[in-house]
Amino acid sequence: MKTAFVSIIGRTNVGKSTLLNAILGEKISIISDKPQTTRSRIVGVYNADDIQIAFLDTPGFHKPENKLGSKMIEVAEESMDDADLLLFVAECRLPGGTEREVLRRIADSDIPCILVLNKIDKVRKDDILKVIAAYAELHNFASVVPISALQRDGVKIVLDEILKFTTDSEIAYYPTDSATDRSERYLATELVREKLLRNLREEVPHGTAVEPILFRDREDGNLTEIYVNIICERESHKGIIIGKQGTMLKKIATEARSEIENLLGRKVYLECRVKVREDWRNNDSLINEYNEF
Repeated sequence: MKTAFVSIIGRTNVGKSTLLNAILGEKISIISDKPQTTRSRIVGVYNADDIQIAFLDTPGFHKPENKLGSKMIEVAEESMDDADLLLFVAECRLPGGTEREVLRRIADSDIPCILVLNKIDKVRKDDILKVIAAYAELHNFASVVPISALQRDGVKIVLDEILKFTTDSEIAYYPTDSATDRSERYLATELVREKLLRNLREEVPHGTAVEPILFRDREDGNLTEIYVNIICERESHKGIIIGKQGTMLKKIATEARSEIENLLGRKVYLECRVKVREDWRNNDSLINEYNEF
């Protein structure tokens, strides 16, 4: 069997999770237009004929403003050390300070790296060549692949380039019938958080977490009961999440329940309650309690 461990890295909001979902052909990592959507490492497993590639989707590099942000950077750095190959995902524009810092970390790791320039549908073709030239001056990449992960343009080329770095293994490291190492409980909880990110604005969604309380299948197997606490940092944020006469909370729960039912393939009863934990993003014990790193 041919195998490889591939760490997907880059700054926040460049489309790392969108790329992973496109490669796997199913959604295992939540996505939104908010920076720092991915908080912990999640393994996505690509299985084909005698091939298994384990992708490590990681939090984006950014300037941390609290202990949670620092923990996310730590997780991203550790994921680099565990990889056979790095996928450095960047928007198709000239490299900035964050990109240069990530490239310094890549150089220190001495791990081969493929540059994936995402969102090419938003730039002119002439500009793509300029961006490639600018990055080529900063690092000796194994290859450079311009893509649009959202439109799945170029995704197969990325996969073909990755296959060049697989090595022989006597065993598969993950079950060949599974697309992730994460439990249904974790994925369901993340889908609730995704709906918070998509429906809320300003600072509110960044200060939220979702705490699973109960995940239980009924005896007849036709319904899964899920109870979660939505954690926020201020009483004013709690009011925004609940909304007038509960309309926002109902919207979030309805959207999440629909996606969870698609994920599980069965009916779901979802109950969400909102709790306030002031400044939890700077509390080490609460950070670990609310996040499965």
